[in-house]
Amino acid sequence: MIDKALSLGQNKKTFALYVRYGKYLFDAVCALFLLIILAPLFLIVALLIKSESKGPVFFMQDRVGKNGEIFKIFKFRSMTTMDNGDNVIQATKNDMRITKIGKFIRKTSIDELPQLINVVLGDMSLVGPRPHAVAHDREFAQKQPQYVLRQNVLPGITGYAQVKGFRGETDTDEKLLGRIKYDVKYVNKISFFLDMKILLKTVWIVFFPKNAY
Repeated sequence: MIDKALSLGQNKKTFALYVRYGKYLFDAVCALFLLIILAPLFLIVALLIKSESKGPVFFMQDRVGKNGEIFKIFKFRSMTTMDNGDNVIQATKNDMRITKIGKFIRKTSIDELPQLINVVLGDMSLVGPRPHAVAHDREFAQKQPQYVLRQNVLPGITGYAQVKGFRGETDTDEKLLGRIKYDVKYVNKISFFLDMKILLKTVWIVFFPKNAY
């Protein structure tokens, strides 16, 4: 029993050290590296967005992060609208608000790449529960008490729920419950090896996307 207790204590200590220091250091270094090598792609996407429709290159929206703190998320603008605040409508299949270039960058997840800036700023991690708009966050928290447990860690560009198939619109209680289930599992099991597993699966999903629109 004593050995087991010591083992559990050591696991908690390892978890705390990884989340506080190792995870951010790994995320920041990787994000900076990716921002540098992806700079030409960023420029091309920016020019395509500006050539197709009026509006900014980046879509910035209030999202809920760790401990309920609000931050501005960076994404490539893929729609004709810039919804923010108390009334945010999730994108749906064949959504008329999505531009032509927007459809492509959403399908390939290129629209998510500017969130690497959020990772460097410390608002997000490479891996973690996906952050939701403030209006949706409040709605989901009222529906499911466990929802707030997601906020014990930084939100991520990709997450456990996404690689398990719960990606995209949460238009049903079943989809919401599935997302929360895997997000909470991630919070409880967070580790470097789990992050690597999720990142590798994310690469596969990018090449063979589902539920991305």
